[in-house]
Amino acid sequence: MRQPNSVITGTPHIPALLLVGMEDSGLDRTSQAYRAIRRQIIDLTLSPGSSFTETSLAQQWQISKTPVREALARLRRDGLVNALPRAGYVVSPITLQDTDDLCALRTLLSCEAAVAAANQGIGAPALERLEVLSKVPFAFAAGEVELEDSLLAGIEFEAIIANFSGNGRLAKAIVDVLDELERVLRMAELIDPGIVSPPGELQAIFERLRARDADGTYEATRKRCERVRRDVLKVLAMSASVSRANIEMPR
Repeated sequence: MRQPNSVITGTPHIPALLLVGMEDSGLDRTSQAYRAIRRQIIDLTLSPGSSFTETSLAQQWQISKTPVREALARLRRDGLVNALPRAGYVVSPITLQDTDDLCALRTLLSCEAAVAAANQGIGAPALERLEVLSKVPFAFAAGEVELEDSLLAGIEFEAIIANFSGNGRLAKAIVDVLDELERVLRMAELIDPGIVSPPGELQAIFERLRARDADGTYEATRKRCERVRRDVLKVLAMSASVSRANIEMPR
């Protein structure tokens, strides 16, 4: 896993994927447990629908059950786990409806952030980083980088724009959505590894941002978000668990 660039680490809201490998000794035990468990859920180590207990996680991380319990309470609020009466916890499933809702929310938030960033202007270091990231899809298509690099680039690209929107709450909301979306994207990639950002998609957003063209930035961002939405829903619908599900009578 490569180290995150100084542009994103210098911002207040960093996606979970870019925190992997970063020092967390400054966090309290509950926050450390929260970050560790959340990471396992997002990267599918704890797969959707899998169950576990406070005790099993406490033993895994060699900490007391109290910080684990408090971390799980936060994860319940995040919607990533559900409590089972007297039976521990279960990782929240990935559904087509929830994925559609998540992608729709991502479109609304990311488009607004992109427009705000274009109007406000992004500094030279961040623009340079965005340009580098915009070239990753071309490198992936040429077989020069791995699938993981493509995922990292897309998430960092969007997080930088969010953090330079000038609205801290909007940036935090987008990063939270990106964390949830990462889990969905990883699931989609397991079904179809070909679901990646096509060359030119990030570049179009970057060029409009650099030109401070708010309307153009909005449209390029909207096209990317809606393309991801269509592709992900199509791939998830190919899952055996979906194709074998019972079809209920309409109400």
